[in-house]
Amino acid sequence: MKTTIELPDELVTEIKVEAARQKKKLKELVPELVRAGLRARRVPRRVERDAAAKWLDEWVRLGEAATRDLPPGPTATEILATDRDRLERR
Repeated sequence: MKTTIELPDELVTEIKVEAARQKKKLKELVPELVRAGLRARRVPRRVERDAAAKWLDEWVRLGEAATRDLPPGPTATEILATDRDRLERR
């Protein structure tokens, strides 16, 4: 498909220089550059998601290890219920 876009002169010059360096025509190089740009924008999101999942898994593992040898006690839900009852009685 043919389309018209406006690009800054310095960017067009940079693309022309790269096309000449690679011995390619502009119509060959520009789609490659656009595809590469789109791929580059998608990858960091996946990397960030993977890093966040890894971080969360590590924190869960550390939390489980830290609480493994603790004596049994009330759950957070039980503590909140007790506090709620205590506050409602006032």
